[in-house]
Amino acid sequence: MRKSILLIAIFLSSLSIMQAQQLDIIPKPVKVEQKEGVFIIPASVQIIVDKKVQKSVAFITASFLKNTGINPIVVVGSKQKKNTIAFLVDEKMKLPNDGYKLRVTKKGVLVKGKSVNGVLNGFQTLLQICSAKEVQKGRIPFVKIDDYPRFDWRGMMLDCSRQFFDKQTVKNYIDWLAAHKMNVFHWHLTDDNGWRVEIKSMPDLTTKGAWRGPGEALLPSYGSGDKRYGGYYTQADIKEVVAYSLDRGISIMPEIEIPGHSRAVTAAYPEVGCVTTQETKSVQGEVKNVWCVGREENYQILDSIIREFSELFPFDYIHVAGDEVNRATWEQCPKCRALMEKEGYTDTFQLQNYFFKRVEKIVEKYNRKTAGWNEILKGGEMSPNTLIFAWQGISYAIESAKKGHPTIMMPGQYTYFDMAQSENERGHRWAAITDTKRAYSFEPIPENDLTPEQQKNIKGVQGGLWSEYLDRPARIMEYQSYPRISALSEIGWSRKEDKNWDDFYGRLTRSHLQRLANMGIAFRDFPPTAIYKNGSITVTPPYEGAVVRYDTEGNEPTMQCPLYTKPIQTKEYEKYLFRTFFNEYTASPAVKVEKLPVANWNTSKVEILNISENISEQVDKNGIWYLTFNPTEDKSNNGVIRTISLFENDKLIQTYSEEIALKLKPRLRFVIENYNEKNTYRLDFTVENKEAKESAAKVNFNCSPYQEPEVKVTSSMAENPKFPISKLEDYNVETYLRTDVPCVNGDWILYTFTNPVTSSKIDVSTGIPHHPRFIVNNGYVEYSYNGVDFVKGDNFDYGNASIYPKQAVKAVRIMITGTNNEPLMAAQDLRINP
Repeated sequence: MRKSILLIAIFLSSLSIMQAQQLDIIPKPVKVEQKEGVFIIPASVQIIVDKKVQKSVAFITASFLKNTGINPIVVVGSKQKKNTIAFLVDEKMKLPNDGYKLRVTKKGVLVKGKSVNGVLNGFQTLLQICSAKEVQKGRIPFVKIDDYPRFDWRGMMLDCSRQFFDKQTVKNYIDWLAAHKMNVFHWHLTDDNGWRVEIKSMPDLTTKGAWRGPGEALLPSYGSGDKRYGGYYTQADIKEVVAYSLDRGISIMPEIEIPGHSRAVTAAYPEVGCVTTQETKSVQGEVKNVWCVGREENYQILDSIIREFSELFPFDYIHVAGDEVNRATWEQCPKCRALMEKEGYTDTFQLQNYFFKRVEKIVEKYNRKTAGWNEILKGGEMSPNTLIFAWQGISYAIESAKKGHPTIMMPGQYTYFDMAQSENERGHRWAAITDTKRAYSFEPIPENDLTPEQQKNIKGVQGGLWSEYLDRPARIMEYQSYPRISALSEIGWSRKEDKNWDDFYGRLTRSHLQRLANMGIAFRDFPPTAIYKNGSITVTPPYEGAVVRYDTEGNEPTMQCPLYTKPIQTKEYEKYLFRTFFNEYTASPAVKVEKLPVANWNTSKVEILNISENISEQVDKNGIWYLTFNPTEDKSNNGVIRTISLFENDKLIQTYSEEIALKLKPRLRFVIENYNEKNTYRLDFTVENKEAKESAAKVNFNCSPYQEPEVKVTSSMAENPKFPISKLEDYNVETYLRTDVPCVNGDWILYTFTNPVTSSKIDVSTGIPHHPRFIVNNGYVEYSYNGVDFVKGDNFDYGNASIYPKQAVKAVRIMITGTNNEPLMAAQDLRINP
């Protein structure tokens, strides 16, 4: 009997632990043991802080009040007392430097850190416990946590050159990083489009180089428009932000962009640049943006700049960039050519190495270490102490680590948060489409490519947010940052074996999104999934309790739109858009209704799959249909597809016989002209997996909402041969025209239809698809019913315009009335509504 009672007691005890409140801590701690019971925070609770943490008292007091609603009495001390909360430093703890131990018992709360930063990390964990969804306000569950980071370096970069973010915004950003136990803020302060830090020895860097617009030293760019735009941080501002950051456990690494990306410098001080007779362009299309390596006076200037930076920033490292240097300028420069001849150099990478070796010495002169992008390894050896940021890919980090350099993993394919988060969202695409799940999947240690000793050179991980396209909409900087930085924090902090997407997503959606909202972050919420089948739209919210609203006319849903509560019966599913709303500032992207995949496969064997699917249910109208093949994951994009055929009533409509690699994500066009609901439709194709690697994909078949009539396009502007004008005739949303010259008043692009087209609305877009770069700022669109006489339509607004013809249209013309202040102009296919 006693044995039975004991077993029942043990069971009930384990049940109590199993039913312990979910603490939902991000990043996930190393070890958490929850016990039954809670510490009730006294209304006038005393917080004891170690004298070594004294500088952070104001931060601790304000944060505790905000998260608990209790205004604490803070005193300096070295021991915990009953019913108090203590934050103490214990340098003898057997934990890494940023590690901590947190204990919540009936006596109170004790946080011990190996260092001041360890204490602050423990404080952030305590705040998260207090704000977990299942934890009652004013009560802290009994818990024992031992925690420490996987990596010493857990960083995030913010570009304040392309877009200028004021001092308070930067402070907010630092607060948000601190809440995630990040420990380095990489402050990108200079670039082609603005110099953002006061340098007293070179005042024109900010009087001229911090501003762009009409009549300014720098031309308008990245959405700044025809007005004066810019700003900079005074040295007093910098010192204030540095102190603010250190109080929160974050070091600031400043970056000076040299020798490339320096148009702001050469605009303010032209003598710094090379003197050439032929202008060459950087990868971004900038001219005159490179320091002259052969001009000896430039090293004196760099000495002055680096000296002032070292006085402002106490951190060990100064980042000196080195990326995307337009070395062709040096080939045209007499001084650079003379230096190459003197040194016996045969290529400009050697010249670049010469430059950085001299920069290293200047940085060392002021008791700092050099950091730079991975390109600085080209052309010769660098100091083994130089810290390398591998942004171009994992292979560059492997190269750096093998050479013995301390290395930070920052591959754009996973950690560049200016990348779009889905196919239809704003952002870059050159590296990848990177949503939170993809970011979370990144593993910083390439164990198969580095020896255990070489792996020690990987010092950590960092994210980056470049700001080219952060000018609009409002608060997009926050939207692009979170919750991707939440994922990044777990990559940098938590053990590899503890990483699990489903577990992370549960913690994130159950409690942490609300924490982000409480911090005032307008983050990107997760979108719902809307599926159309058998005349009904069924929506799956992204997580329990998510609020989904919808619009029935193809417009982006707002907070005033109807709430989705049950399946919607309709045949006009293409007009519906759905969106998750967290609050009035925070929402997901709007998503269209999808149909279920028409086919899929998953294999890791060397084999040939002959796939045949009846897709009659998915076909419901005449029109232009697109068949898309999308790998389920990056690693599953192996294999090829061929002999892709569509049949109507067993009669071949169209076939694509050529072999296409799955990694290209094929998108194939089919035309259905004789639809009848009694017809049957079949899709046949062959998949060949040539290696024993994973090949898995979903195949979708959707009708285009637009017409695609035959069109001929001409222009007054010369085309770039790599982006020819014929790209405006193919109705491929990813291809576009680039001119080879800037647009000027009087330039035009003319779309002439073979046969007049009836349309309710035609949208005309300029710039790169999904990017507001090389757009038309000044101009309008006009249209003609006969190809001769034209009617004026909309003026361009941020590169876009529309027309609403009253009869069949023969031609559409873009008319330019002024420069876009860019080295070229881009234009896209027309979007012709029915």
